[in-house]
Amino acid sequence: MTSPDAPQPEPPEPPARAGLPLPLEIVIAPGRAFLKIARTSEWRPAVAVIVALGVATMLLALPAVKHFAGAGAHGSPAPTAADVRIQIWFVGLELVLVPLVIAGLTATTLTLVARFKDPQAPWIRYFALAANCLVLSALGNFAHVVAVALRAPASYQTPRAFQLALPDSLGIFAAPGNDRELDFLSRFGIFDVWAFVLIAFGFSAFANVRFTTALILAFVLDFTYAIFFN
Repeated sequence: MTSPDAPQPEPPEPPARAGLPLPLEIVIAPGRAFLKIARTSEWRPAVAVIVALGVATMLLALPAVKHFAGAGAHGSPAPTAADVRIQIWFVGLELVLVPLVIAGLTATTLTLVARFKDPQAPWIRYFALAANCLVLSALGNFAHVVAVALRAPASYQTPRAFQLALPDSLGIFAAPGNDRELDFLSRFGIFDVWAFVLIAFGFSAFANVRFTTALILAFVLDFTYAIFFN
């Protein structure tokens, strides 16, 4: 028995939070970012950045979206003001909520796979990994609307003109007039691919699986999201 007057061991201190620099480090120093994610499972700054970039992207895109949404397709009546507002709301929700849904679905899938080797693999670690990597997708959306904003809103007569304002995705190969194909292919952009490659690197390190396996899993998820959210 220990004496009641004996000093008790202090509980271990929780790891320091990584803070707002973490989403930046995933871009410029991903190896260091992975170490911090493994230690802290920090996700709040990444979610805050994704939401902030989503709102900023929507505000920048609003003039062009209002213009081509209000013009209507060639040969069809122009949509009502209510229809335009609904489309704008859908765009806003997609920019803010869809990345968070994708982060949650990705974390769930990665955790299930990781638990084949480690039954205690924490879901929150993989959510932090997905959220921080998907900051890159949010940056890609923001870069796209910056390119959109460099031209007058009246120059965007169709969704295709808007989608290809910055030719950074497979959307450039979509058949003219096929908006559904354009939406699907546009989801495979440079920043999106970059994000899922980093998810693969992080998952390979955290779950101790081969990088090729992690990469295949990451791109299966990316392809599935492109179909589901199209």
